[in-house]
Amino acid sequence: MAVLLLLCVAMLTLYFRESGSGPVHSVQGVVLRVVAPLQNGTARATKPFRDAWNWTGDLFSAKSENAKLQKEVEQLRAGVANELTTQDENAQMRDLLALQRDKIFPAGVHLVTARVVARSTTAWYSTVKIDVGSTGGVSVYDPVVNGAGLVGRIAELYPNSAKVTLITDQQSFVDAMVQPGGAQGIISGSVTGDVTLQYLDKNERVKVGQYVVTSGRQDSVFVRGIPIGQIASVGSQEVELYQSISLDPFVDFRKLDLVQVVVR
Repeated sequence: MAVLLLLCVAMLTLYFRESGSGPVHSVQGVVLRVVAPLQNGTARATKPFRDAWNWTGDLFSAKSENAKLQKEVEQLRAGVANELTTQDENAQMRDLLALQRDKIFPAGVHLVTARVVARSTTAWYSTVKIDVGSTGGVSVYDPVVNGAGLVGRIAELYPNSAKVTLITDQQSFVDAMVQPGGAQGIISGSVTGDVTLQYLDKNERVKVGQYVVTSGRQDSVFVRGIPIGQIASVGSQEVELYQSISLDPFVDFRKLDLVQVVVR
């Protein structure tokens, strides 16, 4: 090794000291001419292997980068979903507060906020379950509202939950009046989920688009003035004592989430 090292140093010294036409430079040129084809052939032969190696490295790098980006996308998606949920809940709370500011509810009434945790398994929306019960101060027959209007009433009560009968249920009956005008009748649900205003005298003048609210009679469980819906159609026949009136409820029962129980 020492001899080879000394020989290399000697040749380098001679190479840099001699002119371009010297013997060492001539030998270098000959060697390069001989070796160059071998180098080109070796490069061409090994190119597929180098390319495969580089492709494999790029593949693993791309997979790693893809996994990282996928994780970031999932985090962003979860953040967006959480933000949208928060915005929706805030909008519902604003609607509930707006209903309170309308001064519908008399003194001594307080509202208990609850969330819908289950729905009826039937094809039509007739009952829901909320996460507030007797321990929250709720009683049977207490009205339930949301930011749009009347939802229903408490039908069954448990310590930490309650079953709510919706106004769309066929066993639901709510005393109501038409505004303006004050014509009074009974809001009734049906097996199909349709809501109608019954027992309204055919001599009462009502028209499509008028609002219907709870009348709050003395023996009623509902306070006066809770919005229920809007008249969708009016019909009557000479042989009938009452008009046939269909109603479009203000509440979208397919999207019930936050509600409030009216406790007196």
